[in-house]
Amino acid sequence: MYIEIEMDVHLVRTFIAAAETGSFIAASTRVHASASAVTERIKQLELLLGARLFERDKRGCRLTQAGHRFMEPAQAMVRAWEIGHSRVNLPARYHHSLRIGGQHALWPTLLIPMLNELTHARPDIAVRASAAAPAQINRALADGELDMAFLYDPVLRNGIRIEQLVADRLVLVSSMPEREWRDIFVHFDWGESANAEIRARMGDLPPTGIELELGILSLEWLTSAGGAGFVPERMATRHLHEGKLAIVEGVPSVEFSPFICWRASLDATICEALIALARRHGT
Repeated sequence: MYIEIEMDVHLVRTFIAAAETGSFIAASTRVHASASAVTERIKQLELLLGARLFERDKRGCRLTQAGHRFMEPAQAMVRAWEIGHSRVNLPARYHHSLRIGGQHALWPTLLIPMLNELTHARPDIAVRASAAAPAQINRALADGELDMAFLYDPVLRNGIRIEQLVADRLVLVSSMPEREWRDIFVHFDWGESANAEIRARMGDLPPTGIELELGILSLEWLTSAGGAGFVPERMATRHLHEGKLAIVEGVPSVEFSPFICWRASLDATICEALIALARRHGT
């Protein structure tokens, strides 16, 4: 019986991956299976349900009407399995479990102190936490592998609630304010939407041979190697106060606020407590 349930969950996960990526090949990467295995799983699921779930052509795959109707129950099934699997393996002293994901840049200043306080205030909650890139976090949240996430670039999806944690912005800072910033500019990658907004406001940026995706370590690069680049203002607060960095005047800033995202099925009491805790540490 256990094996049958596990297989059903694999089938449903594969269905969700194909529906969201629009491709059996792309779905195979997400579920760590071959393209032929994905095809076979979809066939098995269609046989079990007695309905055709996808239309396929050279461009990929798209849901049929039956596929659209099955999507919400499929997501609920995966969520139920994840919750059940985590709870059944908990030691008796834990009454709840929570899976949290966060963008790397938010861990030192927000998530580490927040989780430290949470484990002391609520010893009945078992926590599994991980750091990852925004795309991975958004996908894990959508797939039911996370209950709550903290990131700068959330994706709006059904069943996911999103709130801004705190207002922030990307500002151009320099470790050598006496020099022209264009001569020492370093491109820090903060995600597609932020990069596009910077280009829209700044026009053509100076060509640079250095492009880095370092998160909070961007500050360490600027203070040790020297240069100028866009960083979140709140993240740079200490360096600005200490005079290690200075905001370049006359350059527009770009809104870049962190968000809290959580599954709508998350226990309301735990959710409210976590949001309050996150806001306290985020300010």
